[in-house]
Amino acid sequence: MKIRKEDLKSAAVALLVAFAANPFLSGVAANEVSNCGKAIECLSDGWEFRADGGSWRRVRVPHDWSIESAPAKGGETGKEWGFYKAGKGEYRRTFEIAEADLVKHLELAFDGVFRFPEVYVNGKLAGKGTRYGYTGFRIPLDGKVKAGKNDLLVKVDNSALPGSRWYMGSGIYRGVRLEKMAYPYVEPLSVDVRTKLLSDGSAEVAFTWWSVEPPGSAHLKVENRYTRVIKNPVLWTPETPKLYEQEIGNGVKVRFGIRTVEWSAEKGFLLNGKPVEMHGACVHHDHGPLGAASEPEFEYRKARQLKEAGFNAVRTSHNPVSEEFLSACDELGLLVMDDMFDGRERKKTNGDYCEVFKDDWRRDVEWIVRRDRVHPSVVMWSVGNEILERSEPFAAETTKQMHELIDRLDGTRPVTQALCLWGEKWEDQDAMAANLDIVGYNYLEHFTESDHARLPKRVIVYTETYPKDAAMVWNRIVKHPYVIGEFVWTGIDYLGETGIGRNFYTDRELHGEHWQGHLPQFPWHGAYCGDIDLTGHRKPISHYRETLWNPGAKTYLAVREPDGWKGKIATSKWSVWPTHDHWTFAGWEGKKVTVEVYSRRPKVELYLNGRLVGAKDVSAETAWKAEFELDYAPGELTAVGIAADGSKEKCTLMTAGEPKDVRFSHCRIGRYDWITAEVVDANGTVCPYADREVDFGAASLSGEVVATCSGDLSDNVPAPSATRRTWMGRAMAVVRK
Repeated sequence: MKIRKEDLKSAAVALLVAFAANPFLSGVAANEVSNCGKAIECLSDGWEFRADGGSWRRVRVPHDWSIESAPAKGGETGKEWGFYKAGKGEYRRTFEIAEADLVKHLELAFDGVFRFPEVYVNGKLAGKGTRYGYTGFRIPLDGKVKAGKNDLLVKVDNSALPGSRWYMGSGIYRGVRLEKMAYPYVEPLSVDVRTKLLSDGSAEVAFTWWSVEPPGSAHLKVENRYTRVIKNPVLWTPETPKLYEQEIGNGVKVRFGIRTVEWSAEKGFLLNGKPVEMHGACVHHDHGPLGAASEPEFEYRKARQLKEAGFNAVRTSHNPVSEEFLSACDELGLLVMDDMFDGRERKKTNGDYCEVFKDDWRRDVEWIVRRDRVHPSVVMWSVGNEILERSEPFAAETTKQMHELIDRLDGTRPVTQALCLWGEKWEDQDAMAANLDIVGYNYLEHFTESDHARLPKRVIVYTETYPKDAAMVWNRIVKHPYVIGEFVWTGIDYLGETGIGRNFYTDRELHGEHWQGHLPQFPWHGAYCGDIDLTGHRKPISHYRETLWNPGAKTYLAVREPDGWKGKIATSKWSVWPTHDHWTFAGWEGKKVTVEVYSRRPKVELYLNGRLVGAKDVSAETAWKAEFELDYAPGELTAVGIAADGSKEKCTLMTAGEPKDVRFSHCRIGRYDWITAEVVDANGTVCPYADREVDFGAASLSGEVVATCSGDLSDNVPAPSATRRTWMGRAMAVVRK
């Protein structure tokens, strides 16, 4: 059953089903639709690559050649990318076609290339890819290949720089497949699934897809339909991301989840009829030291990091992500705001998508919606971020046209767009907002109440918020049902937008925001505004945010860096005061330190070396935080959260002694290990200021060291280096087995 937008206006109910697959069970990413009649060859190995006409070398795809370079002062991509290299490159390999396969429909499927790819088969141009870089494309091979060995060459031009406000990466950075489809085959991106919840508690699931018939048939394409009734279904939620499987004919298997969505100013956002507040994070597409290369394991780790940090939602800022990331969100239970574009018709940087937007947006929107509508995690479409023409009538008309196209392709999810205010009159954007189901506010929380008073039917989502405003944002969301949630900028530190989120020591360095021309960004190459750093370590702000949203969060103890200990501190817009998960401040003995305790227990006590420092009540009124000021003394600092029944929960920090060892810990996902190295003292306490070189290649680790990093965004040793200096006592390596 297809639900039309006009059927949803009163309650704004969207009933849908979507696919999910586990792409981590094998060495290649699984398609969302598994087709036994389609042979899929993953083209990961066997490639050679050269940059700017240099020497050929062997690489594995997905591949990002920019991350292999060291950020360099004056680097061509500038502060937008983090001073990495880009340019032009070429990839080549051969592939085999059996004689029997020549009667099938053959295609090369590219999930993402940066940018402007040209694909040559056996020396002839077979086709060009999308100009966006984030959307995939397919190259038909019928009549272009022969039985036996065939040559494949892909030319990539990523020299229109910077091309983006953040790190893009360069090359064939997402997967490539050779697909051999026997007739009749399922047309790619044609499968759709809709559901209707019945009065007896069951769900009616309607599957539709297009079959492509052999050449010469009476009908080249045939629409197919199949309906299934599921008794007492387990509905998909972030807590119970239940997935089902169904074979719909011709060997096609679909994994899907069932859920309902409603949105209104009176009730907020309802998932399966129950209120859900989105406590979400914005994330860019890079994977830190792995660059833009998109292996399934990298995407799964990112989604799991967010989930484990207490987030229940993610905004894919500001572009379509890989299908593997959406699959991970399906499986782990993360609500997704599917963000499509940053700018639209007026460019923000040289060479960005705005230069081709007017010609390409319809094709790209259709690709995004057709691919992503089958994911239960996707609950909202976003059609722009802080577009420069946001107050112009033509921009509102474009938003209307985008909304209409999305409704024709889906029509079951709300459409939003992130608005902002840079000095113009806020009410001038009402025309834009009128074409949205849910209005996105970037850093505009102060308009919440006044906008509701003048526009009581408006549904609001905070599409970007400052990390330091966590408590204020939380309070507004729990207070106002018409505000459905927030997406903090950002969940994870990332490459590019150099220096966002950093703090400064004003007595020894220039300070200001990253866009101010007087501030020399280098050697910084990334943004430090994430709740989680590049090694995967959660900062104290992450634990505080989780405490605000999660009644079951554990009591957590953090220490504000003393102002003047290392220098006079100044924060910036996206930073928080430097706050640490250690009790090691040599030379500050006897001077004042502020300690923060985050707890959902109604009372907390703080002890230093066994002596009670003080006790305080915590509640929603205190934003679940207690602060204590005390004189610093080395030793043991302990916070105790005390429940109403008297049960106690402890969190302890120890002053680190002399560094003794490097401790390694492993996290295995599929074919990769993430290995963390920590400098520790004799008691196993991390030594936060005793940084040392760690040679992961010589650390008796089995496998190939693919990349290393620390949380230090001014460390410009090339990412593929097996040697890395720890920062705050930690470094990380990614090892391929």
